[in-house]
Amino acid sequence: MGNPSQLRRAHDQLADHGIVMASGSQPKGWPFFLQMLLVGPVPITEPVGQLLNSPAFSRPEALLALSTGQLVELLTEVPRGGQKAGLLRAVAAWWQQEFGEEIVPEWTRELDDYRESLRRIRGLGPATVDELLMFVAELPVFPLDRGTVRVAIRHGWLDLPLEDMESQSFFVQGLATAEIDPRQFAMQISQVAKAYCGREPDCENCPLKPLLPPQGPLNPDSV
Repeated sequence: MGNPSQLRRAHDQLADHGIVMASGSQPKGWPFFLQMLLVGPVPITEPVGQLLNSPAFSRPEALLALSTGQLVELLTEVPRGGQKAGLLRAVAAWWQQEFGEEIVPEWTRELDDYRESLRRIRGLGPATVDELLMFVAELPVFPLDRGTVRVAIRHGWLDLPLEDMESQSFFVQGLATAEIDPRQFAMQISQVAKAYCGREPDCENCPLKPLLPPQGPLNPDSV
């Protein structure tokens, strides 16, 4: 298991290579929740922005008034948008049940309550749920998708087999101790994972190469 100083070094190393979160304000509440489901925490294209600002997507009840077929047609400008129509309806129903008519609600329940209820929605895996809760609700959780896990295991930050509580503690408490915005770090690691830390790691060209253990990446074939 690593320590917070490793997270600080990784953050600074990636920032030195220009890997940072795009600046600019993010929407809040329901609009940001939808954006995260459709395209993630990235700058959105004009067509997607128009879609998110349209009356049909402005409130959960407005989205639920649409049929799945109507949603599929509206989502043509979103990558794999048609496949997400059913998910959006399920999430809108969850939001209504959880927050009623509130668009920018207070997330007052326990983190695990939100994690459990969202994971029951078909199409939302654990990492996606934690990503939503970190970015939108700003709750103390960190998304551990496959790419993030690969980076963490190969650098010795986490050990196999993974334990959720231990892994969450390392990132949530470690980033807080290092005074790093967890959303910034999640996006940094996601970019590195996609570019350099796939099934076959490209450590030679990775900006995090200087932070590898002396013997090289750990368990390179296990994640």
